[in-house]
Amino acid sequence: MPYLDTQCRFPWRGVAGCKDKDTRAMLELTISHVIELRSRLGEVPAWYDGVRRSYGGK
Repeated sequence: MPYLDTQCRFPWRGVAGCKDKDTRAMLELTISHVIELRSRLGEVPAWYDGVRRSYGGK
């Protein structure tokens, strides 16, 4: 998961040392991480089909 520094990783609520951090930066980092993961999900079916073909599946 994304993190701003060594202490503030997602989820940051209640984490010591994160109290005065910029929550907008944390949210932007988290949202961009989620967008990247979602964009990669479209590649999963083609990857799975390729693996299945390489093992002789139909």
